[in-house]
Amino acid sequence: MNDRLHQNIFYSIIDGVLLISPALTIQESNLAIEDMFHRSRDSFIHRSLEELFPRQSHVLDKVRKVLVTGACYHDVEAEGMRNIPSSRFPANLTLSPYLESDDSIQGVVILVKNMTLIRELEERQRPADQLNKLGEIAMGMAHEIRNPLGGIRGSAQLLRQEIKNKSHQEYLDIVVSEVDRIDRMIRRMMNLTRPLNLKLKSTNIHKVLEEILVLEKDSLTRKKGRFEQIYDPSLPLIEADEDQLKQVFLNLIKNAIEASRKGGRIQIITRVSSGYAVKTASSPIPQQNIVVEIIDSGEGMDEETRKKLFTPFHTTKKKGSGLGLPISLKIVKDHYGKIKITSEKGLGTTVQVFLPSGQR
Repeated sequence: MNDRLHQNIFYSIIDGVLLISPALTIQESNLAIEDMFHRSRDSFIHRSLEELFPRQSHVLDKVRKVLVTGACYHDVEAEGMRNIPSSRFPANLTLSPYLESDDSIQGVVILVKNMTLIRELEERQRPADQLNKLGEIAMGMAHEIRNPLGGIRGSAQLLRQEIKNKSHQEYLDIVVSEVDRIDRMIRRMMNLTRPLNLKLKSTNIHKVLEEILVLEKDSLTRKKGRFEQIYDPSLPLIEADEDQLKQVFLNLIKNAIEASRKGGRIQIITRVSSGYAVKTASSPIPQQNIVVEIIDSGEGMDEETRKKLFTPFHTTKKKGSGLGLPISLKIVKDHYGKIKITSEKGLGTTVQVFLPSGQR
């Protein structure tokens, strides 16, 4: 009974597990290894570890040291080779000695974690980090610009009262209107740099999403489209500022509606993430994450456009400010979350928002 229990646990682990012999051959593996490397067990069992991690002497050296000294190694970086030409993925390895009942070392157990998703999320985090570095400069410039703007606006209003020529009054109305537009843009830019005062409370993400879908349903109906909600009913509550998250998802759903073709559908999917966890200063133990996916049926984007999505003031819309996505990224980042966007020309766009649930 114990053997069966241990076998079930071994095959149920979502990270890959390898048992390596003293001859550096693969003696055993779990199902996650087959999925991770896109290879059947028969293609690598009883073969050299180098089959899965080619030309990476540091991995083999660490295995040899474990066999000799019994030491453990954490966070060993490596690249796994899939059974597809030139297809590699980043991996994080933990190496431990495999001991018999007499404490003799009979092999090495390697825990293999696929780091592809985490690396992609870290890459997409860089725009937010750049915003933080520019924060002090932007705040100073914003204050310097807003002061003379107030003077320009006030002078234009006073001048308008004095001038009787109607066409000249219209010119001054344009001056006031454009000053107000610049002021709104500056205030939005300041929101990118100043720390958010989050009002955290237990939040039901489905309630947040449904309130936004009610508001935006008419916009999609005019394009003869529809929303399709695929919610995980067991999703835990999250600690979040509900109003700030509404701003994020309102922006993302509006973008999806604008991108969708006539008669298309927008999928809103919620689930628990198994491939990404978060540690914070106040909660150093990794927290489970939820994921909200927004999938549109639009034309998609090329790689060049996708790379510039979080650049402030970059927009492909005629009336866009180019600040919606950068502000959304900042709000999610302040919640210790991440945003991932994948898109291909002609195949639509998928936006994933990862948020810590508070559960461990």
